[in-house]
Amino acid sequence: MFRTAFAMTGLFVLLSGAPAYALSCAEPQLTQHTLQSSAAIFEGVVVADRRDDVNIVPGSEEALDKNVSYSFLVSKSWKGVTDGETVTVRRNIYWGDGFHMGRAYLVFAERKDQDGVFLSGLCGLTTDLEHAGNYQKWLAENLPATVPAETPAVPPTVRPLMPPLNR
Repeated sequence: MFRTAFAMTGLFVLLSGAPAYALSCAEPQLTQHTLQSSAAIFEGVVVADRRDDVNIVPGSEEALDKNVSYSFLVSKSWKGVTDGETVTVRRNIYWGDGFHMGRAYLVFAERKDQDGVFLSGLCGLTTDLEHAGNYQKWLAENLPATVPAETPAVPPTVRPLMPPLNR
């Protein structure tokens, strides 16, 4: 009886027709650790992309180690950048096109590369802004608000270190 059930289960799995994928990411979790370990978190629109080779097709063997650099105009900074800044984010395109020109995203950059470019991995929290509502809510509730330094209305008086010489 047990063998028959086991065989039927195996047959069902083989014939189910469910697609198989070579890359499977664990469901990303937004935690305090994520906030601390992210180099930058921001909302922004893709305003440019730079590909070393425009003929590389996502999913092809040639795309395996290819990255594309995308420029984002930051509309809301959560960490690591400022509103209105243009930042560059590099992403591998093997599993897809990366980011789309003119589209808004919530970006979680893991780190900065040696050349100062942010890196966004394939299996992370970065998402299209229209699907980021829960993340935005969580960030608003859990990320300490950044308070800008107060700028004095009148610049402070500069006092000379030594009294003037009388000659």
